[in-house]
Amino acid sequence: MITDSAKGLFDIVLVHKLDRFSRDRYDSAIYKKRLKKNNVRLCSVLERIDDSPESIMMESVLEGMAEYYSKNLGREIMKGMQETALQCKHTGGCTPLGYDLDSEKKLVINEYEAEAVKIIFEMFADGYGYSAIISYLNEHGYTTKKGRIFGKNSLYEILQNEKYRCFCVQQIRCKV
Repeated sequence: MITDSAKGLFDIVLVHKLDRFSRDRYDSAIYKKRLKKNNVRLCSVLERIDDSPESIMMESVLEGMAEYYSKNLGREIMKGMQETALQCKHTGGCTPLGYDLDSEKKLVINEYEAEAVKIIFEMFADGYGYSAIISYLNEHGYTTKKGRIFGKNSLYEILQNEKYRCFCVQQIRCKV
């Protein structure tokens, strides 16, 4: 949109509220300046902003509130995910290879897939490179969680995934 504004294809950007344009004060200032340079006005349906000194102040307040909302929401989501993790529950996304979810959304070991994970870590610890590990897994019929053959990316993700390092400690701590 910003690039197209330089082509003269339109002369107004209409948003429902200013926070739909950006929730970052810096980005908002940069992009509004580029729009202004290209003779394109930014207009909000719900917030009547003009060139008056009061509107300049109000726009700054609205942008600050939008940025606060966004950052605070991110913080609250992370807090919820940490609480979920402390309850030994899966926090979302694709379940890692070697694990399944039980009825309470807790990670439980999938014995067959766990064999592949064990092979990966043992071979890596023994100094085998990615190519050798991938060849072994694929030749022996192991697949990724999505049923695909192993590649460098899937191997890297497994070796870097903290769930494989922490799961044993979590299981001990979470047993009641």
